[in-house]
Amino acid sequence: MSSNGSHGGSDSRHIAVIGGGIIGCSAAFHLLRSGVRRVTVIDAGQPGAATTSAGAGFVSHWSAGMIPLGEEGFQLQQYGLDFYRRLHEVGAEIGYRPNGTLIMALTEDGRERFVRPVLDSPYAPPEMQDLDAVQIGQKMQGLIDPARVHSAAYNPHGIQLDTKLAMGVLTGQISELGGVFRSNTRVTAVHDAGDRVTIETDQGGLEADGVIVAAGAWNNQVLSGLGWQLPLLRVVATRIVTDDRGLPSTIPTVQCRELRLWLRETFGAVMWGTGRHYKPLYKTNDSEIEPGQPHNIGLMQETSEQELAELQTVFPPLRGSRIASWAQGVPCYTPDNNLIVGKVPGSDNIVVVGGDNESGVTHGPGLGRLSCELVLGQTPFVSAERFRVDRYASDAFKSEAEIEAAMPVWGARHEASRFGREA
Repeated sequence: MSSNGSHGGSDSRHIAVIGGGIIGCSAAFHLLRSGVRRVTVIDAGQPGAATTSAGAGFVSHWSAGMIPLGEEGFQLQQYGLDFYRRLHEVGAEIGYRPNGTLIMALTEDGRERFVRPVLDSPYAPPEMQDLDAVQIGQKMQGLIDPARVHSAAYNPHGIQLDTKLAMGVLTGQISELGGVFRSNTRVTAVHDAGDRVTIETDQGGLEADGVIVAAGAWNNQVLSGLGWQLPLLRVVATRIVTDDRGLPSTIPTVQCRELRLWLRETFGAVMWGTGRHYKPLYKTNDSEIEPGQPHNIGLMQETSEQELAELQTVFPPLRGSRIASWAQGVPCYTPDNNLIVGKVPGSDNIVVVGGDNESGVTHGPGLGRLSCELVLGQTPFVSAERFRVDRYASDAFKSEAEIEAAMPVWGARHEASRFGREA
């Protein structure tokens, strides 16, 4: 697999990456492609087995009227689209479907609030289409009842993939390039001595010339000894997969912000989730989580029981369906819904990356490349200024509850209520 981030040459430095999700593995891949000979990925569980593999697998141009990440975000999104296309071209199955993304409205009000900003965005690609209900029905091939919807913006460049399969291929690429994985290894402390970084783990210590911290929901645990705290609200997000409904593999993915819903076809079945039943981790009984994925069965049942009756009126294949599988991840939200990447203040050799805001699969490849370039002292391919670590002071929020309280202020400005049923 080729990479736009390949610089060639040979670099004798040892770079450790803490966290084996899509961002961490992308960082490792780009380090190796840049010529770094020694790259170690440290994961408290198994690479790709936590939030990444519970992801929906949507990749699209979210800067176009969905998330205000501007030109820099758009560049990361395009990089993600190109990265997964190249990963697909390796030849192994990753569930890659270049079917586009449908941003759908149920009502005229929903069109004005959620579809019109996408169509009118300066980041909307020229190929963006404005669809009416009949056209939606035709494009969605039985997945949507056109009598129940109003209109949609269709971006033909959006893709979907199976995140677990994609991670399997990516970790294989890292191993082939000489990267080393240290799985089931918990990092307990990181120290930057100026010329070297010492990493303490429950399996012994190691030293590196530079470190990238990409531990997702565990980022602040890793950073605790460095005197810096990221403003991360950890949220349990549930995805549900039905039994095989006989759907074709050519259907676009669906976003409906009136329902706070994402939905897609996956190998003939329907995969879906709704933000109305995402729950901040601190409000669950699992305020601290073990490596891997949560398994909050009560939250999954609540999601299904309270959503399915309404959803099946819009999506006929959900009628009579049963749950074949489900998974939960812990995406991390920031108060301004912005990404985080940069050197930890006070450290020249440690880069932290995170704040995925439930868009880690889309932005992960580009964030991995950015963190690679920053830790190596190279010029970043995208300006990281808007994503800088210190845009919030380390003590700006005393708790995750304070971060959650700050989010409605952002949401009110951007028509983006995140959790619960309240408007």
